[in-house]
Amino acid sequence: MAKYDVSIIAAGRDVSNARLQRVMASCLAANLTVELFSSGNKSDVPEGVVFHTVSKGSRALRVSNSFILPWRARGHVLFTPDPEGAIAIWLSNILRRRPWVVDVREDYRLLIEDRSWATGPQKIVAIVIAKMALFASAQADTTFVVDDWVRPTLARNRIVVRNAPDVRFLPDLAPAESNPRALYVGDVRASRGLWSMLRTIELAPDWTLDIAGTISAEDLPRVLEWKETSSASQRVKFHGTLKPQDSWKFASGAWVGLSLLESTPAFQRAWPTKIGEYLACGIPVITTDLPRPREVIVATKAGATVDYETNELTAGQTAGILNSWAENPQEYAKVRSRAEKQVSTWRSAASYDLIAASIGELAGRKR
Repeated sequence: MAKYDVSIIAAGRDVSNARLQRVMASCLAANLTVELFSSGNKSDVPEGVVFHTVSKGSRALRVSNSFILPWRARGHVLFTPDPEGAIAIWLSNILRRRPWVVDVREDYRLLIEDRSWATGPQKIVAIVIAKMALFASAQADTTFVVDDWVRPTLARNRIVVRNAPDVRFLPDLAPAESNPRALYVGDVRASRGLWSMLRTIELAPDWTLDIAGTISAEDLPRVLEWKETSSASQRVKFHGTLKPQDSWKFASGAWVGLSLLESTPAFQRAWPTKIGEYLACGIPVITTDLPRPREVIVATKAGATVDYETNELTAGQTAGILNSWAENPQEYAKVRSRAEKQVSTWRSAASYDLIAASIGELAGRKR
């Protein structure tokens, strides 16, 4: 018998995941009762959410958990942000029909090209799972996608909810600190600009860097080596996995937000969420010259773009900008002023309550 309005099945997500936190906050604001199946710390779970811990582990464990959890869930509506979860719920509904919602936050097929492990047989399996997940996602009662171009492009009820800044998790506007400090919030891996950022700080001796996010398993050994050997290691702080409001505390006083993504197939089309969040905090942005970030920076002049061919090239250009700002505070003040003028625009762009409204409608329909 159903006990909650919605069961969130997120075996592949940590409870601190930003979009997951936004969905839960919206559901709670709509007075929906929520249970969550996810990994992570109980302390990161919003008050009012019933939390069931899911063990982290191999990809095989993630898949098996995804197929078990729909049968344990006691919600009127099932919700998942995971491709495996979409497949599992779709199949479970053959025997036990319940309304369900999927949140497709990435183009699953393109994302595979962004993963260093995706080679040989592993890549073939990943492609098959991605295609199955896209088909299953289109069968949900409501399919949320993060952008217009993200697949599935056809579904029973497809709604676009972009990863816009959620003011519930952002600090108030604050002036820049006296000492130059850069910020990165997000997934920490090579393709997200990890090595370009670290090399940048080596080349910009007056700067420090805060990194808030989980370091990928593939990059962790090299990061540990870098911390032991780099002359800049004392000027970089890795804060690890944090819930959004704790990650964005570091935006207060920061001079610049970094988004030095590599030019992967997915990033050529994507909008990096962090850029909007930096601007919503009044922080100038330095981004690699990808199509959509370039449009915003050219239009607002609230930062700068740098080229990406190699980490060394990107780092050299980024460090050149940072050093110039540190040496010429008046130059930086002009860029900062333009970023601060963007705050109201970016703080009014979120529409996550559409997700809660859809879940509430389906929950009411079931009762």
